[in-house]
Amino acid sequence: MPSATPLPACVTLVYEGYAQFEIIAPAGQRVLVDVYDPQKLSRPADSADVLLTTHTHWDHVNDEFVTAFPGEQIFVREGELQTEAVRILGIASAHNAGDARKPEGGTNYIFRIDIGGLRIVHFGDTGQNAFTEAQLDAFGAVDIAISQINNPYSEMNAQNGKGIRLMEQVNPRLVIPTHLNLDTVKLAISRWPPGFYTPDTTLKICADDLGEGTQFLLMGEAVETMRRYVDLEEWGNR
Repeated sequence: MPSATPLPACVTLVYEGYAQFEIIAPAGQRVLVDVYDPQKLSRPADSADVLLTTHTHWDHVNDEFVTAFPGEQIFVREGELQTEAVRILGIASAHNAGDARKPEGGTNYIFRIDIGGLRIVHFGDTGQNAFTEAQLDAFGAVDIAISQINNPYSEMNAQNGKGIRLMEQVNPRLVIPTHLNLDTVKLAISRWPPGFYTPDTTLKICADDLGEGTQFLLMGEAVETMRRYVDLEEWGNR
């Protein structure tokens, strides 16, 4: 009998503001990250979904949603979780440079998500000055990084370039920013030209869409504003 044709290495991303993402496997299982507004989800949560929470700031968590969530979750801790469609590793990090990295109850956690043949790392609000060798080893080769590049609460801005430097350590094939401002977007584009945008909040990304070097892609509500001030190429036209 002929073998089944393997599914292409692809995921669908849905960006719903702040750091709230839905990461959807080719067969449909969802990983929900930092859900602060469940009403913005593409559909209600069910028992097949996985929920990840990087830290407990209001724009990253909804307590009622966490308590009532019907599926498996990793809440503000290190840990591993595996289903048929996804493999997840929670890694301790620090929201601010002086914060202790703790196995549980720390200030921020990073989630490595292997899904749809791609490795996605959601960094929450990591604000360390640099990643450790142990953290970098845990990340491995990253296809898509979802990370803040500007945040006064993490002492991260265009002047110190911390968010960009952290991503340069990781060297992902694609960076999708969460917290940002105009100056840090300009800095990111100068490091990873030309800079792309998508007008949609939902985007399918496949391994073939990713190049050898790092690309930078804006999604979400900030796109319309940023396009007034910086030249960006549409992701679908590259």
